[in-house]
Amino acid sequence: MELKEQVAYLRGLVQGQQFQGEKEEVLWTQLLNICDLVSLELEDMRDEHDELNEYVEAIDEDLGYLEEQYYPFDEDDDEENEQLIED
Repeated sequence: MELKEQVAYLRGLVQGQQFQGEKEEVLWTQLLNICDLVSLELEDMRDEHDELNEYVEAIDEDLGYLEEQYYPFDEDDDEENEQLIED
């Protein structure tokens, strides 16, 4: 179950309860309102994170393409780097 669905379920449970005093009902109602706000904020953050992740992946692909075009893999350079590491 998603967080938003769990909060809605909890809200239904609380609304079905009979409280002894008005203070208890107000307390539970306010706690549920806070849970609603938190779940909405988390959902927005998740959406923004997914969007940012897609953007970073696109940049990475573009950078890989540019590296291939302007810095082609040269086997001679690779062998020289291996010799420098060994020395």
